[in-house]
Amino acid sequence: MSATIATPAAARSTDNLHPLCTEHVLDVRLADPGPAAYQLWGKLCRRPGSAPRAVQVLQPGGTYNHTYWDSTYRGGIYSYVNAATAAGYATFTFDRIGTGKSTIPSYDTMSLAGEAVALHDVVTALRSGAVGSRPFDRVITVGHSFSSGVGAVEAARYGDIDGYIHTGAAFAVTATAFDFLATANHEANLDPKFAGRGLDGYLTTVPGVRGFYHSPGTSNAEIIALDEANKDIHASVEGPEIVAFGSPPTPADAVTQQVTVPVLTMLGGDDAIFCGDDALDCSSAASVRAHEAPYWHADAANVAFVVLPGVGHSIHLSTAEPVAAAIMLAWSSRIAKP
Repeated sequence: MSATIATPAAARSTDNLHPLCTEHVLDVRLADPGPAAYQLWGKLCRRPGSAPRAVQVLQPGGTYNHTYWDSTYRGGIYSYVNAATAAGYATFTFDRIGTGKSTIPSYDTMSLAGEAVALHDVVTALRSGAVGSRPFDRVITVGHSFSSGVGAVEAARYGDIDGYIHTGAAFAVTATAFDFLATANHEANLDPKFAGRGLDGYLTTVPGVRGFYHSPGTSNAEIIALDEANKDIHASVEGPEIVAFGSPPTPADAVTQQVTVPVLTMLGGDDAIFCGDDALDCSSAASVRAHEAPYWHADAANVAFVVLPGVGHSIHLSTAEPVAAAIMLAWSSRIAKP
């Protein structure tokens, strides 16, 4: 399946936007084998009165936290948590270790592979009933940007999920992105939001640059200001790791070759990190598939590709979020019904 979807779209109705949510703290590992010595904060949500058997595990990307998937913009009309729970799913969105309300260990403790172990522990807890009052039979993991790499590594190593949604990530990077990233981040200790917290070895974005993750046609100053207000930190050692993940020596060496579950991969057509003349042709899903398919198991036989024209890197912080959500939920319903 390949699809290029017209955007933007009207926001969803404000009705039924308030799911029932409970907060949880899970003990997770950053190595396997290894001790469950880190506390991961997350929020389990469902529609009131529902008893879903399927849960979507929502991972934020680098310098984001759980708010990426649960935006408060205009009362939550662009929140994926609200959309997914309205469709009957449970959602578990969390702050990755090293961010938000979760444990922030020494920066050199962090790694992409370690975060995949933590994600596996989250999946295991959800399947066992350790989160909430009942076990979930079906699990779909959802990643954005850096955490799409985490999701791929987890799926490849453990094969314990029913499906995987890979957003804001591809096997090509523009020169513009490398130029931006060279100056867009600074030490978290130097940032007004995080100063005084002793976050040695952690980075965040320089104030005022997060517009790079957006496209003018599907964003605005209010959305970008909220993105800036909610920004988080990222361990510096993980930057080179995600670059290595996205640039294997050959397509045959890609970790995604080992992901055998169904996958939906979604890009914004104006994603300045991946889309450009020197990187990926994002003019259509077919052109993206032509480049990306060799990096996936069985030449992407089990992968659906979607491009959202006019949308930037942070898909779920855009006015096209309802379109993205509708596509993701339609795909999910074929893979693991609520």
